[in-house]
Amino acid sequence: MAELLALLALFLLAAGYWRVRQQSEFAQRWLQHYCRRQQLQLLSVYRYRYVWRRGRLLAQFKFEFSHDGLQRDEGSLWLCGLKALEVSLPVLREPPSPML
Repeated sequence: MAELLALLALFLLAAGYWRVRQQSEFAQRWLQHYCRRQQLQLLSVYRYRYVWRRGRLLAQFKFEFSHDGLQRDEGSLWLCGLKALEVSLPVLREPPSPML
């Protein structure tokens, strides 16, 4: 019986790890596509935290991007499973005009 429980625990641990990796890869692909559409350069993506809201487990990813090739800004992406719920970006700063 103990072997069966250990096997079940190992299976659940492997399934959880596989799901976390799948979600991280999905976030990376989704953000690459999003940044390409918004004409931004995606620099890095990392999982920030998990939050339990309204009976759902949400994952928050932070990502760094550049809109002009010089400045780095940070945004966040909320996922529920493999579904993007919300993307938030800071107000982008315009570089000073060379004419001024």
